[in-house]
Amino acid sequence: MSTLYRAQRALPVGTGEDSGLQLVAYYRVSTTRQGESGLGLEAQRAKVQQLADSRRAVVMAEFVEVESGRKADRPQLAAALAEARRRSAAVAVAKLDRIARDAELVLRLSREAQANGMAGFLFCDLPDIDATTSAGRLILSVMASVAEFEARRISERTKEALAAAKARGVQLGGLRPNTIARNDAAKNRAQADAEALRSLLEPMAAQGYSLRQMASALAAAGTKGRTGRPLSPSKVRAHLERLGLATGGNNHLGGRLPGPLGPAVRPD
Repeated sequence: MSTLYRAQRALPVGTGEDSGLQLVAYYRVSTTRQGESGLGLEAQRAKVQQLADSRRAVVMAEFVEVESGRKADRPQLAAALAEARRRSAAVAVAKLDRIARDAELVLRLSREAQANGMAGFLFCDLPDIDATTSAGRLILSVMASVAEFEARRISERTKEALAAAKARGVQLGGLRPNTIARNDAAKNRAQADAEALRSLLEPMAAQGYSLRQMASALAAAGTKGRTGRPLSPSKVRAHLERLGLATGGNNHLGGRLPGPLGPAVRPD
């Protein structure tokens, strides 16, 4: 799910009309961290402002989106286009790939701009291209195709590198060392908790107490878990399994848990 940052600056309609060209800026970053930190956004904003200054234009509104360039469903892009139509303004983008890495989508947007009365698209990395003309759309199609090709090659190279690493015996994915350490520590704590109750649980298991009877007896004795609450029957069962006092049978509260020390431990 994308994180959206809507219209950081929007001037009232009519403002700046005497200045000539009006711009609606659209910025896009690919990750939430970039959006929250501003990394990448300031560079895009600086390029758009430089373009506006060179054209004596005014940036009337800004729309920022955190989303992958491969996704066509982008609410903030749609909002930017609607604002541009409302003002008969041009949409200014820092780089072509900020709009999309899909050649078909770029061309469709340029055709819609021409049909809906917008002033077109301006790309800071391609300042001389007029996306509302046939020649401009041709150049855009070539540049967008290159951007799409680069995106696909990145994906292919990543897959090839992962396959090569796997072939060399490198273990991909799985648990990180610190996660394994935390899991081991949690298991050790749980085993220690069970061992602390062995002297209470062994005789009850030998006498065939049910899980609920054991839980009630432990609660009456003032025994509590790490959360500070009495042990539930399921928690008692887990302790019995760690201590080897409940083996075989059905592993749920509705089944029987035969104990090696005597009669069956009943879940009750």
